[in-house]
Amino acid sequence: MAAPQERPGPEQVLSQEKFADALRAAIARRDLTLDRIRARLAERGVEISLATLSYWQQGRSRPERPKSLRALRELEAILDLPPNTLFDFLEPRRPRGRWLAEPGLSFAALYGEDSPARAVLGDGFANPNPDVAVLSTTEQCFVDARRSLRGIATRQVLRGVNNGCDRLLVVHGVTEGDVMPHDLVVRGGALADLRVDDEAGYVAAEIHLGRALAKNETAVVEYDWRMGGCDVPSRHHERLMRTATSSYLLQVFFDGATLPARCYEYRRAKVDAPTEGRRRLPIDPARSVHSFQAKSQPGIYGISWEWA
Repeated sequence: MAAPQERPGPEQVLSQEKFADALRAAIARRDLTLDRIRARLAERGVEISLATLSYWQQGRSRPERPKSLRALRELEAILDLPPNTLFDFLEPRRPRGRWLAEPGLSFAALYGEDSPARAVLGDGFANPNPDVAVLSTTEQCFVDARRSLRGIATRQVLRGVNNGCDRLLVVHGVTEGDVMPHDLVVRGGALADLRVDDEAGYVAAEIHLGRALAKNETAVVEYDWRMGGCDVPSRHHERLMRTATSSYLLQVFFDGATLPARCYEYRRAKVDAPTEGRRRLPIDPARSVHSFQAKSQPGIYGISWEWA
């Protein structure tokens, strides 16, 4: 009697780029029909229609509601997948409701009333940059062979909201695995003031634009945060945006000698809010990953990575 063939591992599922493709690969690996999957979900107390399962694997819809997310958790068990395998493929939840209607958030709403950022922002904590709007932001982060974040290059297009704006207030917060910047290099302007709170892990800088902007006039400012090495590996970078912008591009470059095992983009409504969704990002030939947000709404956007 021939020995039963061993079931293929989840590698084919993990190699996919989109949720629908991963789900189809997982179902094919178990050789189950959608009707059988629906029945097994029902046995576990989750009622999902055949149409919904079909839409998921076709990419016409995705799990978002609590019931659907619970079904996805059970589905991973039914398909004999490690926990979070399919969750990791979910794209950020489609914004709706107040998220779309919110014209802007105060720093207190985004950071929290008791945020340690208050110490370095001072009077600017309540309403920083009232006379200038950020139209677009591009950030490039550089992670070295020691897995340390060594620099962040930022380029922003600004627009004067009122006549006479000649400065921009920027803030950088340090998270676990990173170190405080030791230098800020400004292009398209000049560094006027730098306030550092090592204990809280925040640094704020006032950048002079070189001229006073007229209302609706635009300007481009570029600045680079430079950090020293750290023995604790860096694991993510994120930007907190109080107002809607036309675009946000975040790109993270890794040293070719040490590449992460997985990378994800994510979003949160504010500092203490849960992550609304993650999507796995492929590493491109330039040894980088990127996340692009068109017409991004107020909130937190970031990229995280996991080391092998």
